[in-house]
Amino acid sequence: MSAEQVEILAGIKEKIQSVKERMQQHLDENNQLKQQNEDLRNEVQQKQSVIDQLEQKNQQLSLVKSIMGDGDDSQNARIQIKKIVREIDKCIALLNR
Repeated sequence: MSAEQVEILAGIKEKIQSVKERMQQHLDENNQLKQQNEDLRNEVQQKQSVIDQLEQKNQQLSLVKSIMGDGDDSQNARIQIKKIVREIDKCIALLNR
């Protein structure tokens, strides 16, 4: 092998090594981003659960306030109670299947 060929071969080896290192860096970064993505998805799911619980509490408080309130609020209470009864009826229907 001539000196020129040896130089070319050494250059190719360096480039291959460089590409391997960059690929490993990208793989590490990709894994880190996947983990971060999973963590954020879990956080979003937890936040959504909290939101659902708060919305349910809000509905309950609204119903209690309507029941304890005056004429206009009593109409809202009846609507809320009917809504809850319909939901219970749907649940019973699903259980009877």
